[in-house]
Amino acid sequence: MEERAELVEIEELAVEQLVARTERGLPVILTREGQPVAAVIGIEALRTLTNERELLRRLALGELESAAGEGDELEAVLENCRLLLEEN
Repeated sequence: MEERAELVEIEELAVEQLVARTERGLPVILTREGQPVAAVIGIEALRTLTNERELLRRLALGELESAAGEGDELEAVLENCRLLLEEN
C-alpha cells in the first residue's frame, strides 16, 4: 500500500521516518497540490526494478535480433537472462 504526503508535509516528516517506511517496502508518493510528482522507494526496490528492466530489455532485444536472423539464438538469450536472474 502506498502512502501519500504533500511536499509541505515532508518538512515535518523526519528523514528517518521516510527511510523507515521505504525500508519496510512502502513506496512514498510525494504530491504537490494533491498531484503525484515523485516517489521515494527503498534501495532493494530500486535494485529489483533496475534488474527487471535490464531483463526485459535483454529479452526484447534478443527476440528482435533472433527474429531478424541476427545476434544470438533465442535459447542463448534465454540462458543469458536465466544467469542474470541467478546473479540477483
